[in-house]
Amino acid sequence: MPGPLPIAAFAFTASHEPQANAAAIHGALADAAAAGARVLLTPECALPGYPSAARGDLASLDWCALQDAEDELALDAQRRGIVLVLGTVGRFGGGCGNEALVCGAVAPVRYRKRCLTPTDLKHFVAGDRPCTIDAFGWKLGIAICFDVRFADVFADLAAADADAFLVIAHMAGPDPDPGTKAAVVPRLLATRAAEWATPLAFCNSAVADRYCDSAVYDARGMEIAHAADRLLRADLRHRDTFDAWYAGLRREHLARWRSR
Repeated sequence: MPGPLPIAAFAFTASHEPQANAAAIHGALADAAAAGARVLLTPECALPGYPSAARGDLASLDWCALQDAEDELALDAQRRGIVLVLGTVGRFGGGCGNEALVCGAVAPVRYRKRCLTPTDLKHFVAGDRPCTIDAFGWKLGIAICFDVRFADVFADLAAADADAFLVIAHMAGPDPDPGTKAAVVPRLLATRAAEWATPLAFCNSAVADRYCDSAVYDARGMEIAHAADRLLRADLRHRDTFDAWYAGLRREHLARWRSR
């Protein structure tokens, strides 16, 4: 059974300038390495800036410069022995994908956000498959923002034997019922951890109108750390180190899910 996984989330406010965002993330990689983290999460679309927020759209994006910035960040993370979960975008399905590029201390893998908000649909094409990666003896399942509202996304990751859920997000902007999303989103995150008895790390944007802070939950669904901005550092405790009751809950949930 693997030991605790040192993890960090870099909550910051991305601009419309990928090079400025990349410089901030390079700094976060240095800080994460100094703090002993083996995994670093950034917010959703952290590298290009989130469309309809940091930037109007993707029409003016310099794709070659974006690729260069991704490559440089991947090399930096590799040199530091860190798995970087980078919020970015990519060309996909005749359009663009809202992506998490997992790179650095692992072979690069891209996860494309499966569940799109109405705002996302103006800019992105939905992905169609789950994503897990193996690192440091852990299997890590990747999700992005609105995915957290859909149980099947996390069921797919649990069925793939994920030991932890890593969620990057830009959860911010208008709320049709003010205060509701701020109350509901942390409960959803805790529920996804608790229903699968799987620890969860969540990295949100630090913009002023965010619904909630970045946070880490253990396999019981208990919040163990949170931060409004900059670097959040915590250790994920492996799901199998908790009472056997939690492993039994996960097996029962998977059995019921597969029998549908």
